[in-house]
Amino acid sequence: MESILPILIIAFKIIGVIVCRSKAEELNRSKGGWGFFGFMSPILAMIWIQFMKPVTN
Repeated sequence: MESILPILIIAFKIIGVIVCRSKAEELNRSKGGWGFFGFMSPILAMIWIQFMKPVTN
């Protein structure tokens, strides 16, 4: 069980990057910045970006 926990954590972080980057692209926001935030803190980043409004120029 202990050997699979780090693999699950990394997998969850990668999922956070994918979700945040795709949502950031839809909202016209920085994909790189949101991808980094999604890797460092996936739960917080995924919740935060879901409630953001798109940037319009």
